[in-house]
Amino acid sequence: MSDLGASIMVFALPLVAVTTLGASTLEVGALTAAGTAAWLVMTLPAGTLVDRVAKRRLLICCGLTRSAAVISVPLAATLGHLTIAHLYVIALVVGTITVVFEVACQSYLPALLTGDRLTGGNGGIAASNAVAAVLGPSAGGGLMALFRNAPALLVVDCVTSLAGALSLLPIRTPEPRPARDPARSLRAETAEGITFVLRQPVLRRIVACSAVSNAGDTVVITLVVVFLLQELGAGPPTVGLVMGASSVGGVIGGLLATPLARRLGSARALWSVKLCAGAFTLLIPFGRPGWGIAAVATGLFALRLSTVAYNVLQVTYRQSICPAELLGRMNATVRWMIRGAIPVSGLLAGVLGTWLGLRATLAVAVVGSWLSVSWIVFSPLRGHRDFPRDSPA
Repeated sequence: MSDLGASIMVFALPLVAVTTLGASTLEVGALTAAGTAAWLVMTLPAGTLVDRVAKRRLLICCGLTRSAAVISVPLAATLGHLTIAHLYVIALVVGTITVVFEVACQSYLPALLTGDRLTGGNGGIAASNAVAAVLGPSAGGGLMALFRNAPALLVVDCVTSLAGALSLLPIRTPEPRPARDPARSLRAETAEGITFVLRQPVLRRIVACSAVSNAGDTVVITLVVVFLLQELGAGPPTVGLVMGASSVGGVIGGLLATPLARRLGSARALWSVKLCAGAFTLLIPFGRPGWGIAAVATGLFALRLSTVAYNVLQVTYRQSICPAELLGRMNATVRWMIRGAIPVSGLLAGVLGTWLGLRATLAVAVVGSWLSVSWIVFSPLRGHRDFPRDSPA
């Protein structure tokens, strides 16, 4: 439920800036930057925080704090005191809370679920995120048409964040007691997470695969709408249907991860889903006007399906090999390394698209994303059917 509210907020906050405050393009860009800056600045400290405190309590605090922060926007708008500076602060605060929440969520789940249930839990979260990504903008647009008041849309995020926090209260499953050493510095504890990731041979390869794949996928997502409109002559309704196919693929990928892990083995499923299903992403640059647009839709469907299923399985692998006291720092380190490729790739998409052309750039991106799985195919993990309890040497 909280995923839906967060998805609506991604749509609503720029809408508030433009319709209520008359923000310029530069100001909207700065608002987006404020919302994503936390991933670069706060991710590593967030991992250390998660390992120092009880994760369930931290998740509840994140939900309550987010709810309180978000509701300040419609309240300020109602009183006539809303400013663009206020929105910058809220974007930064919510972005920071999101970083802490996501790291804590990935680190708390192994205390609740094990084995196939852990894979299923990660798959359920991924499917929920994908559904929210589909429904959020549509629901936001419908609510905007109903209320004609952009700040009111943020009430939904406030309510869903509050509901998400309250839903954690009945959980009574004990979690490992946080290991705290007051004499150790934040830098030393953060370094432990980085060292753990870099010393795990398979985990290093998973990080490399995910970073390269994210880079290629970001280029595709950045350029594919322009490709559909300018080179394939698709109209906005057709573009919407094609992008919808991508979202549906993400939902199915989240639901398929657990059955694939049971049938093939979790280790085999990790690389085979990206190798086999991901191969269909190569259809994207072969798109042509008319029925050839179906090639793009099929490729985007496969892109999201394989990426989400792969992400579910690689998160499960990370959780299965990491000591409980390092989960927060390990997850934060991996997410920081993987997400660091995204801003650079967005800029690279524009440069290469101008230099090589849209079709050629898309071809380079999908081939690079697909071949990224080679990092895992040629790793020690390929010799295992299921994830080992310890990282293979």
